[in-house]
Amino acid sequence: MSQQCDLIEGYLSELRAGLRVAAEQAGLIVAEAEDHLREDAACGLEAGMTEREAQEAAISAFGSISAVARAHATRATNFIGGRTPAAVLGDLVLAGWKLAGTGLAAVGVSGLVVSLMNIVLGRAFTGQAPSGVSFHKADCARWMALWPGARTCAGAQMLEASSDAVVLRVGTGLIGVALLVAYGVVRYVQRRRRRGPVVVLAGYFPLLAACVFGAGALGLALAQLTSFAVTQRPGIYLSGAIVAAAGAVWYGRKARPAIRHLMRGRARYASAR
Repeated sequence: MSQQCDLIEGYLSELRAGLRVAAEQAGLIVAEAEDHLREDAACGLEAGMTEREAQEAAISAFGSISAVARAHATRATNFIGGRTPAAVLGDLVLAGWKLAGTGLAAVGVSGLVVSLMNIVLGRAFTGQAPSGVSFHKADCARWMALWPGARTCAGAQMLEASSDAVVLRVGTGLIGVALLVAYGVVRYVQRRRRRGPVVVLAGYFPLLAACVFGAGALGLALAQLTSFAVTQRPGIYLSGAIVAAAGAVWYGRKARPAIRHLMRGRARYASAR
């Protein structure tokens, strides 16, 4: 047992010295690492390994000290420091992947909002065509065939548009959910193998997402302001603006640590000048 303790404790001592985080956080990281190492070593002993083989296998599976320290450095909103270009690029890919999945899932949620609007406010609120618009005979025939209960081509078009706004958006949302599930699997595998960033974009992802959703909400709100006079189907823009604004608020709250970090950095820079 002393052999095992000596190797694991030696590894943990070097790890603590190599971590570039606050002392309190370093203690938590080392404690978590010790739990993993001792659990893996115990499994090795049960599999028939000697004590030395078991603890060497546990340390090897956990990863080199430099790799672990570099990964945990991202907890302190350190995106580039001490990381290879490949690691930074991989982090950007993960961030884009997560943001795309989240955005598409939000589109799906806006489809559910449209469905609620159809029920509460009527289909004209989300599907009525602009005034004075003429329709091709082929389109009218197709819409009337799909909606035989409609009395006019405009009515059939309204029913089709209000339904498409739900079906197409919900379908897009399902694609987003699939992307997020795949993303979650990749991140799970990375954590199990002690690879990849500890926190995507070093903790700045919520700030990025808040900016993207905020810009989307603003753009849709501006479209909403003109839609009443131009398209007479305000629900199309309003539904998206509501979901985008909710996303901006949600991620804005989660982005507060990153914002505080940026403000502290700005203050230090100003005082240094």
